[in-house]
Amino acid sequence: MPSVPRVPVVTAERARELDASTIATLDSSFVLMHRAAAAACSWLGAQPWRSAAVYVGTGNNGGDGWLIAAMLREIGWHITIHAAGDPRTPDASQAKRHAESHGSFAPPVGTEAVVIDALLGTGALGPPRGAIADALRAMRGQLDHMCTVVAIDIPSGLDATTGDDHGALAAHHTLTFGSIKRGQLLKRDVVGELHVLDIGLLHTGADQTYLVDRADVSQRVPRISPQSYKGTRGRVAIVGGDVGMAGAVTLAARGAHLAGAGMVRAHVHSDSALALQIGAPFATVQTLGDADWSALDVEWPDVLVIGPGLDGHDPRVRNQTLELLRRFRGPVVLDAGALTAFQWRDESSIAETDVGDGMESRPLDALRNALGGRPALLTPHIGEFNRLFATHSSPHDRFEAPRLLAAQLHATVLLKGVPTIIAAPDGTTCVTATGNQALAMGGSGDLLAGIAGALLGQGMTALDAGAASAWVHGTAAEFAVLQHGGWRGVAMEALLQQVANVWPALVVDRVSQSPLLLELPAVPCQ
Repeated sequence: MPSVPRVPVVTAERARELDASTIATLDSSFVLMHRAAAAACSWLGAQPWRSAAVYVGTGNNGGDGWLIAAMLREIGWHITIHAAGDPRTPDASQAKRHAESHGSFAPPVGTEAVVIDALLGTGALGPPRGAIADALRAMRGQLDHMCTVVAIDIPSGLDATTGDDHGALAAHHTLTFGSIKRGQLLKRDVVGELHVLDIGLLHTGADQTYLVDRADVSQRVPRISPQSYKGTRGRVAIVGGDVGMAGAVTLAARGAHLAGAGMVRAHVHSDSALALQIGAPFATVQTLGDADWSALDVEWPDVLVIGPGLDGHDPRVRNQTLELLRRFRGPVVLDAGALTAFQWRDESSIAETDVGDGMESRPLDALRNALGGRPALLTPHIGEFNRLFATHSSPHDRFEAPRLLAAQLHATVLLKGVPTIIAAPDGTTCVTATGNQALAMGGSGDLLAGIAGALLGQGMTALDAGAASAWVHGTAAEFAVLQHGGWRGVAMEALLQQVANVWPALVVDRVSQSPLLLELPAVPCQ
């Protein structure tokens, strides 16, 4: 199967580097600006609107706006322009001259169907000032007329790297070029629908962070042969389900089953066994002793999922997990309680049992050595992640922090959220932008762990299993919200049902959609 093109996720600095490396192969930098404007005009021209007020800044983003205005007027749109000053770059100056070569533009009157925000681009830092701030206020004034806001590259006032919002006007659509900027993924409610347009950027091997999309997942999820049987579809063992937490293992088991696992076995506290057999009757159940996991059969599973419904605050759980990892040498998913067990604590409070039998006093050192470089996937939410890293030293960069932990543990780290970041030990990082607020409820992480366990047990790498499971999990939430008309009314049963509906959606029609590379739906506040 041919390789699926990947869209890189970049900082503002990396976006400039991509532009520069591409410009070096062209006759001039104006050629790339013209490509961007033509791609934006192609997308806009396919929409039902036929009038626009274009707000242009003084830099190259404003140059894009001038060219877009000229191209839209050429295809019959009624175009008005608000200029926030004279162009201050050669390309922007050339773009303005080109746009006005066939006549000047009247100022906006407030009745245009579309407001096009071409004030500030990805390189802008801090709050808009002066004439740019005035232009933003003028743009807001048009919202009373129910117009549609389309941002060029990024909404003005939104930091392309950090996602910091300095008073940006929320867009209904954002048209960006050749790559996705981190800030666009961190502020989906400001960006609106994101449309990534192809302008022929040259992507080099330095782009280690990329967005996972439907085609990417479709290519990497293993197919299930018609000749398969339950023993060849992966055997998943789940360890957890302490007293009162049978639901977590039930959701993980159902997730593994929905992801195609042939057999699921749950190892739980005896008080949780009956509830699990009712909630997941396809799974077999074995009970765990309170302080002894030695009876757990490590020869049976293809993959272990440790942690759903496990009380990681129990001081015995860390040693039990380490010992189990020493006995079972196959791939593992660590979630929930299995992560809490290795959270940082003041070394003066560590019990002697934590450092006996050659175990290191630093929890992550012990975990790294027990994992031993095997295929391993850790799936923390942000709270669990910060406790693993120690609150006082946890990095604030959502994209870089998982890389640091993955390198430290020699394991793949999946930091849950929108976006979800999955980082491999070699630094390769992928991002999933599927999902919404429906996932912000107890149990959704257990479902994800089960899906990931099934895929890892079917032979996927930890990075691919993490990326695919996060994409499927998030897409199921999007389907559920569409079905129920809003995220507040989405119950776990609806989310489970929609996981099954995601797999047929992986059939990819690769008919050319140029210049559109990828689209992400809006994720508004509700």
